[in-house]
Amino acid sequence: MEDISFFLVAKLERGRERAKSILPTYPCLQPSDTTSFRISLAKYLEALRHSGMHPTPSEHRGPGGAREQLRHTAHGVAWWWKDVVVRRSLLEECSGERFERLILALSTHALLKIISNPGSPSTLAEADASRRAV
Repeated sequence: MEDISFFLVAKLERGRERAKSILPTYPCLQPSDTTSFRISLAKYLEALRHSGMHPTPSEHRGPGGAREQLRHTAHGVAWWWKDVVVRRSLLEECSGERFERLILALSTHALLKIISNPGSPSTLAEADASRRAV
């Protein structure tokens, strides 16, 4: 669960360094690291869910007035977070329908953010080529 979550947060935040600042205890080497990781992840997911469900006008405009926010629906609301409950206990158990919905919502959010980003490569081949060029 930690690896998948870290990977998706890194995709959402456009880099491992930023994800590492959000989830500083990754990789989890001790039980106390796992607890801290899950607390940090729960806070991040709750903030992500809230910003997806209740976007503010400042989230829609980037530098120079360019649209940066995902175009989820006509209203700009991330509908896949609607029935998702973010609880630390879900992250501790790592099983059940609610946990699956939570991970599905996170992965959907990451996927649509990557797809809707005009600066990102549009195909896997382009992404692989740009990664090799660096």
